Amino acid sequence: MENIIRQRALPLWRDRQYLLWLGSDTGSALGMALQSFTVPLVALVATGSPAQAGLIAALGQLARVVCTLPGGVLADRRDRRKLMVIGGVLGAAGSIGLCLAVVVGGLGFWSLLVLHLFMSVRNGVFGSASDAALKDLVPESRLASALAANQGRDAVISLAGGPLGGLLLSVSQTLAFGAMGAAHAVAALSARCIDSPAAPRAPDARTTAAPGSHDGDNGPGAFRSYLAEGTAGMAWLLRRRDLRGILLISTLLNLGINASIISVIFALQQRGEPATTIGWVSASMGAGMLLGSLPAAALLKRLPTGLAVCTGLLVMACAMALLPFTQSPILVSVLFGISIFGAPTINAGLGGYFMSAVPTELLGRATSASALLGMAAVPLAPLIAGFGYPAWGWAGLLCFCAGICVFATVLAVANRSLRTLPVQADWAGHAETHADRGTNAPAAGR
Repeated sequence: MENIIRQRALPLWRDRQYLLWLGSDTGSALGMALQSFTVPLVALVATGSPAQAGLIAALGQLARVVCTLPGGVLADRRDRRKLMVIGGVLGAAGSIGLCLAVVVGGLGFWSLLVLHLFMSVRNGVFGSASDAALKDLVPESRLASALAANQGRDAVISLAGGPLGGLLLSVSQTLAFGAMGAAHAVAALSARCIDSPAAPRAPDARTTAAPGSHDGDNGPGAFRSYLAEGTAGMAWLLRRRDLRGILLISTLLNLGINASIISVIFALQQRGEPATTIGWVSASMGAGMLLGSLPAAALLKRLPTGLAVCTGLLVMACAMALLPFTQSPILVSVLFGISIFGAPTINAGLGGYFMSAVPTELLGRATSASALLGMAAVPLAPLIAGFGYPAWGWAGLLCFCAGICVFATVLAVANRSLRTLPVQADWAGHAETHADRGTNAPAAGR
């Protein structure tokens, strides 16, 4: 116990537990980044149809969304470290399957669809475990700094993911999928080395499952138990006045931004741009995130979180609104970078407040419910891109995507609960003032 307390008193960069978690989460994030970049492009090459490629991407997104809620329940019931290990192993296995399909010459619409669905289900079921484990390993006073550091890590992955994916694809599809598998293997190994299991805390009277809904149940009873616990977590979030408006805005923003990115990737591919050029355009968002992550922690300590978030959203909306008026890869890259500059502060601020407001024993379910609502419309993004580009062209499609981002920003600025989020030091007190009689952690099976 003394050793754990001593480690948690160390700076994050010297905290072994956090560094191992970061290594695992980074491997998983890189694997998913390579998947999201390579699979749509490989699908375009294999099928020759933007509509079919969009359908593969959309069904993968849908599978991830559907599996998010049960994944959150699993993260609250089981040892989160073991779930991270299993998720990494399954990610490596799916990547090996893609490599074998390429080698035997069987990579087509159906094989890509099945393997992409498998990987997407893995992302949904095991993604919540890593997010929830962070609060088990990092004290609340350092959550904002940890999340800001993670935003910088995400920026590096976004910066490197596109060019790396494009470079690997230019050599061979097998190499690209092999790198994806290696990243997931690193995630599994790093999670396995965490000393203290990132397991949920012992359940109390509020979270103990009702009779007939224990972990060992099988069949319909177990399914009903998981469904009840997952929906209870979502109901808890929706009863929180300070969180539910944020979730709606996140849903719209995720749709608008993802649709813009996929639309640009599809359009550049269809007009014959090489994979390396597409990769560098995608990497521009990583560059913007990396630069934006540098001041994120300091801004959240000094500025009210609501002010920082709304300012970042206004910059994002303005940059997205300019995208339809240029087709130059260089200018598109600049606008993408500007649009995402405020994202690290936005994500660290909202994510840190979210973790501060949610009880640890509910964090897996609440995180998965938040991800479900935030990604609910994302499966529409590749469909918008795949069917919208032939119908509306570059300008029309990106005007539609920009309109979604602008609408979400207007809702955010008009949302008093979001605008009034305080500085980091006052998060706990602010969350307490918004907690009411209906927001205690739900009991499973009610």
